[in-house]
Amino acid sequence: MNTRDKRKSNSSKKTSGQKPVQHTNTKGTQVRTAKPSADRADRRRQTAKRRRMQEERKKRQLLYLLQGVFLGLCIALLLFSIWKLASIFLGYRSGDKEYEELREQYVLEEPISPEEVEITPPSEEGDTEEEPAALVPMTRIDLASLQSLNSEAVGWIEIPGTVLSYPMVHTTDNSYYLNHTFRKENNKSGSIFIETSNKEDFSDLHTIIYGHNMKDGSMFAGLKNYTSEEYYKSNPYIYVDLADGAHCYEIFSCHEADVTDISYTIGYAADEIYASFLDTLKVSSLYDTGVEAGIEDSVITLSTCTSSGKNRFVVHAKKLY
Repeated sequence: MNTRDKRKSNSSKKTSGQKPVQHTNTKGTQVRTAKPSADRADRRRQTAKRRRMQEERKKRQLLYLLQGVFLGLCIALLLFSIWKLASIFLGYRSGDKEYEELREQYVLEEPISPEEVEITPPSEEGDTEEEPAALVPMTRIDLASLQSLNSEAVGWIEIPGTVLSYPMVHTTDNSYYLNHTFRKENNKSGSIFIETSNKEDFSDLHTIIYGHNMKDGSMFAGLKNYTSEEYYKSNPYIYVDLADGAHCYEIFSCHEADVTDISYTIGYAADEIYASFLDTLKVSSLYDTGVEAGIEDSVITLSTCTSSGKNRFVVHAKKLY
């Protein structure tokens, strides 16, 4: 190999081993090319872009997940509300159906007329200028048959012209019939029941009767209508049919009360204490009924919850016969 070929070979080796590519500018100065640095910057930009896209995709996925969870909760809440309302509605229907069947099966077709019983005339203190509402025929029931269905049955209570017409029970546990019907079916309508401390024959001076204030207007819900004096004037009597016969009570006071109110006191040994009790009931009334109750009168109290659930609404009536 001659000298020229060796120089070419050495020059070729040097060129192939050089990493940076050099160029000579117009001034004859050699400069390094910027291409490798530009490639790295471009790759970094692309990597950053991919990361941003991945982060945005993760954010969208999380948002979709949260939206799905929220939608699922809304659907679950809606279904639960529908189920709850349906349960309440079916419970109302079930309770109403049971008591309607009891009325059809155990209320006698021939009611007792007021002329068939001796009615104690009102005292002069109880006389009012307005003509009192007329007594209506009294509902009679087949108590023996009712007791064969439920041995705790003691009678029937009714306010004519209203939906209040139900069997009454008496038991040793005041809480049981809060959520059990007359047939002892589990139902929020419950039953009309007498205070466990009272005698079931209504022989106490003061007997308390409880019933629910149902939203569909059943049970004792109608008692709240006695906040109106006009309603009272149209419906002043309460009828009770017991083992010893039919009885009529005349309302003399209506008002709200809390659970510690004197309205829930029973058992009076002294006449003066009982007289004070009756006076307190009278002055507590929302309006003056013009009806007086004395120590010779036995009285009943119908009690139900108010709409707020904090207090009770009570209606007091004295026995006419």
